[in-house]
Amino acid sequence: MNDDPSIQLQALLDRMRAGDEAARRQLLERACNRLRRLAGKMLTGSFPAVAQRHELDSVVHETWLRLLQALENTDPPTVADFFRLAAHKIRQVLLDMADRQRRQDGREVQQALGESSRDSTVPEAGQYTHNPARLAAWTEFHQKVATLTDNERAVFELHYYTELPQAEIASLLGLPPRQVSRLWIAATDKLAEGLQDAAGLF
Repeated sequence: MNDDPSIQLQALLDRMRAGDEAARRQLLERACNRLRRLAGKMLTGSFPAVAQRHELDSVVHETWLRLLQALENTDPPTVADFFRLAAHKIRQVLLDMADRQRRQDGREVQQALGESSRDSTVPEAGQYTHNPARLAAWTEFHQKVATLTDNERAVFELHYYTELPQAEIASLLGLPPRQVSRLWIAATDKLAEGLQDAAGLF
């Protein structure tokens, strides 16, 4: 078999589309290490409050299950399409976890305030495990990905979420490298626009 990882993944995608049930799980196993690195980077970088309460394995496991379910209903024709689907699922998992975290923290704050009203002790800001403004900025940032144009979103998802180099993205999408670079710049400019705290997002 050719040693090019993209060619190997494309072969698995072709087998999957041809009805080979084993190819689906093999595809996910081949991509698992990359998904794990990506999930770890996003978990600690974008969602540190979530990282305090969730193990990386739980993020990877939930992403794996969602991908497996998605691949039962759709057959990505290319490696680029597969990685874009994977990026979308990772983003969904982390945003869902962040949403559950916000609701849980809100309940804890209300409980703490209720207890402080009885014993006259006001909880200090340092007692809480995350910066709400920072979490809101990261959440908005990831949600805004859906507003990009198709080409901008394709380049952004493949480069940012799956850590593919721009040269490989150009090959996968059939675009000139300079166009990929321009699309990346346009995407990051749009995502940073209007955010109160865009520092460190890229």
